[in-house]
Amino acid sequence: MGQGRRAAILTVSDGVFHGTRTDDSGRALAELLTRSGFEIAETAVVADEVPEIEAALRRMAAAANLVVTTGGTGFGPRDVTPEATKAVLTRDAPGLAETMRAVGRQVSPMAIISRGRTGIVGEALVLNLPGSPKGAVESLETVMGVVPHALELLAGHTQHVQSEVATPDTEGFAGAGGQEAHDHGHEHGAHDHGEPSADEIAAAEARQARDALTGVGVGPSDVTLDLAKHLAGGQQVLLATAIRTDGAPPCQPGQKLLLGAGGPLSGTLGCSEFDVSAAADAPGVLATGRPVLRTYHHDLGSVEVYLEPYLHRPQLVVLAATPIALWLLRWGRDLGYETVLVESRADWVTQEHRTAANRVLTDAAEIQDAPAGEMEVVATDHDAPDVSRQVAALLAHLPRFVGIMGSARHTGAHLAALRDMGVPDEQVAQIQSPVGLNIGAKTPPEIALSILGGLMAARTGRPGGWIDNRTSR
Repeated sequence: MGQGRRAAILTVSDGVFHGTRTDDSGRALAELLTRSGFEIAETAVVADEVPEIEAALRRMAAAANLVVTTGGTGFGPRDVTPEATKAVLTRDAPGLAETMRAVGRQVSPMAIISRGRTGIVGEALVLNLPGSPKGAVESLETVMGVVPHALELLAGHTQHVQSEVATPDTEGFAGAGGQEAHDHGHEHGAHDHGEPSADEIAAAEARQARDALTGVGVGPSDVTLDLAKHLAGGQQVLLATAIRTDGAPPCQPGQKLLLGAGGPLSGTLGCSEFDVSAAADAPGVLATGRPVLRTYHHDLGSVEVYLEPYLHRPQLVVLAATPIALWLLRWGRDLGYETVLVESRADWVTQEHRTAANRVLTDAAEIQDAPAGEMEVVATDHDAPDVSRQVAALLAHLPRFVGIMGSARHTGAHLAALRDMGVPDEQVAQIQSPVGLNIGAKTPPEIALSILGGLMAARTGRPGGWIDNRTSR
């Protein structure tokens, strides 16, 4: 296996394998892993068949040190990814799967029925993730803070420990090396002063990190649960995770600190110096939206900390499950939106719509988590029976953009109805109709492209015409 962080992504889906669905989850995971500093060694798609999954996992584990799967972890008769993974694993690491389920439960109660497994194949860490793009990304983000250190341990970089770390059912250090470390500590009087030797410190840190990886005595942390709660509330936060120490600082790998725009929210990195340093770095990391590694120093040693921003995404709310809506939902996700489809006519919603949208709702009033100015609304069917009511409900969130497709002849009645509902004239005047840039669009994907281009132009304050290198510098 090559050096560095190399990841492989395996999508397990009959639909994607046979070309009836797009691999949105695999693409979303690749983006997250790339942002997190991983080289993508391989991506592959297989059908929901145990032999194919097993073969792909073995091949990927030989080429990458992190293998993530998406799909096939539920209760369906063809959901067999956990069974195939179990057959390949050489060691279990249940703590990671348990944490993903526990945190996911704070966002969706359905997370507890995931049967995903996590474990080790040689020097590779294997993680089973849900099949939906949202579930896959959120699950991986939950454990990403400890993954780099886990990979270091699997590669044999165990804090320079020369003795074998004791197993959970024994005390002290195992083997001759452990006895030598114990005797060495007494020889220099370390135990007389209540101070452990350097070898004991290193071994203890390695044991704690190993226990976190395998789930021995470890439950979901309060910090991680707080993270899920803040994300559910639409807040932007940063998770600082200690992944490696040097010397004997007052911090252990795996300790976490959750930070918001105003400072620490919960947890600690072990001492006020480390917490203050992370808080000072938080605004810059949140501004860029990219995770970084930072090293903080203390008189007793230093700690390497992974700072991972969790940013709320703008919402693209699409009214009516039309062909144009399908392309808006698909491409909207690629552009970084959380896509929401609102359609009260159940027979209009296809499986393609459900796959493309992060959420499918029957009523816009169900949306409760949109920060002011972070929502954009497009009504794609001016003949839908409830356009005015749905738009009125969304206007309460003070969206950045609202558009109703159609000419003034088709949309005038909706604008009049909004005024009759008591919507202020200034809000009604901001509703765009028709919607989209004038690019001669005729087909559903062309129209969706013109609309998304218009949304981007409106968001960035650009006119949306041809780029002129004489005036756009």
